Amino acid sequence: DPITGMSGIPRNMTGIAEKLREGGYRTHITGKWDAGMAYWEQTPMGRGYETFFGYYHHATDFYSHIQYNAVGKSDLCGNLVDLWNTTGPARNCNGTYMEELFTENTMGVLDRHDPYEPLFLVHAFHIAHDPLQVPKHWEQLFAWIDNDVRRKYVAMVNYMDDVVGLIVAKLKSKMMWENSLVILCSDNGGPTYESVGANNRPLKGGKLSNWEGGIRVNALASGGVIPSSKRGTKLDDYIHMADWYATFCAIAGVDVHDQKAQAAGLPPVDGIDQSALLLKSLEEAPPGSGQRTEIHHSVRALTRGRWKLVSGGEFTPHGRNESAALGEPIAYFDDYLTGYEDHYPPFNTRIVLCGSGCLYDIQDDPIEENNLATERPDILQAMFERLAELNANNLFVNRGQASLDGCTKWPGHYGPFLAIEGRGLEDNFNFV
Repeated sequence: DPITGMSGIPRNMTGIAEKLREGGYRTHITGKWDAGMAYWEQTPMGRGYETFFGYYHHATDFYSHIQYNAVGKSDLCGNLVDLWNTTGPARNCNGTYMEELFTENTMGVLDRHDPYEPLFLVHAFHIAHDPLQVPKHWEQLFAWIDNDVRRKYVAMVNYMDDVVGLIVAKLKSKMMWENSLVILCSDNGGPTYESVGANNRPLKGGKLSNWEGGIRVNALASGGVIPSSKRGTKLDDYIHMADWYATFCAIAGVDVHDQKAQAAGLPPVDGIDQSALLLKSLEEAPPGSGQRTEIHHSVRALTRGRWKLVSGGEFTPHGRNESAALGEPIAYFDDYLTGYEDHYPPFNTRIVLCGSGCLYDIQDDPIEENNLATERPDILQAMFERLAELNANNLFVNRGQASLDGCTKWPGHYGPFLAIEGRGLEDNFNFV
């Protein structure tokens, strides 16, 4: 399938950077991509970014830049170097901590940018993600944490915090801060399984689960365009990751409709414009005035108003067929217990059977302790019916099979390998 038959976002969907280019924005991205690369159209450049310095896959070694697999298995290519610089592989960078390269690249983008032109800049951290690698002097700041895994994870988060400060300082020095909207967000809750060491307490669970610890994440909106009445306030309205697409389109003054996707028979844009909630004053758009009332978390989970339904989990997010994406009625719950600072933290794995539905009042019970399914069968049935309606529009695709063609186009490196002729690609021996 030339539209969806490969890993990543379908070729015929319009990227947010493409939309913002229509609005006159300069567009750059640094760091993690993880959204496809087989075709040029799937790369950041094919999605509207003018420059990209980063990696294509899910994770890499922070020093060798070789693709990292958490279970220690090589892919079809034998785990090549995964570092790209717009028009070709970024070579001669091995041995340098990857986040240092990313910080230098983003600072360079800002240094070269004309402040009078609108800018859309994405800095997608690899940190904090496995493999747990951080320069020694950063880890030594947390020598009091005995647990090795937890200590490294905390040090990586601290490193990230420092880089955010550098980016903010650069925006201010360029006189761009007062006209900027800065969003800091995550794609999932912290991974609480034993090999990584995050902690989402008091929320239950973490990454890969439908529990609140896996889907309710910290996010921050800042910059000079935030009204003074909203600075330092907490927003409880629902905002989904998909909403940034519609929100940024509204801010840039471009149509959110994806004509290219519609022509290919792909689903419409899911996002909701939340710009008023962020950019209007407290009086004009008070808390609770957000436009999103429900979140379709997965084929087995839905939040609607104050109610949340969990009907299972452990789906395979990278599954190649429909059955792999449907998951199972067992909802696993992995989490650190208190005392993670000990050298060998107590670790707990629970199994919750939710095939017939686990129902929670997420406003009064955000830690999901009280299953109200038997007390509110009317709500449970309505939630199941709504989940079925939403699931009817899911896009299930056959991703095809891995191809050796992806191993040889760029010797020793990953990169796009299908229909790339005439793109002006070349090997890059310097990352500047």
